[in-house]
Amino acid sequence: MKKGFFLVIICLTAALVSSVAAGQVDLVDFGLINRGMSEAEVIVRLGPPDYESFEGFSPNNLLIKSYIYFSEPGRHQDITTVIKFKGGRVIHKERIYR
Repeated sequence: MKKGFFLVIICLTAALVSSVAAGQVDLVDFGLINRGMSEAEVIVRLGPPDYESFEGFSPNNLLIKSYIYFSEPGRHQDITTVIKFKGGRVIHKERIYR
């Protein structure tokens, strides 16, 4: 019962967050993303990604994919944030400055 309730809360929160446009990831929010976090936790903190890249499967048949967040147009510096997942959990995060 508790797991089902928790899943409903996460889905509702994700739906509310998804109504907000994705954009550049603030450095503070980037710092809150840790290895082992679920995709739902990342979406709650950062919002839906601008782009989602499916990269294949690991030898254990775990899906490998990335969420990509681009900076807002018109900023003086382009920053791309990439959060990589394996089996639905964060395994790597990086910020790319251009």
